[in-house]
Amino acid sequence: MNTRGIIIEHNAKGIPAFARIDLKKYWEGLKFFFISKGVTIQKPSYNPEFVEKIKSQESIAGVKIKASEVWK
Repeated sequence: MNTRGIIIEHNAKGIPAFARIDLKKYWEGLKFFFISKGVTIQKPSYNPEFVEKIKSQESIAGVKIKASEVWK
């Protein structure tokens, strides 16, 4: 199979063992398969705005960050 966004990986014996699938491209077609297998999509527990705040202030010395800003 030579489809963009899907790569079949083989184990040491040359047997197809894994598939890398671009979920941005194929999510709608695979959504019900994953749900039927019990796969859940979990959002990260951290606040993405907080992560950006850290990245923007990494070079500034002495910045204090409140723990309450980490999790919502």
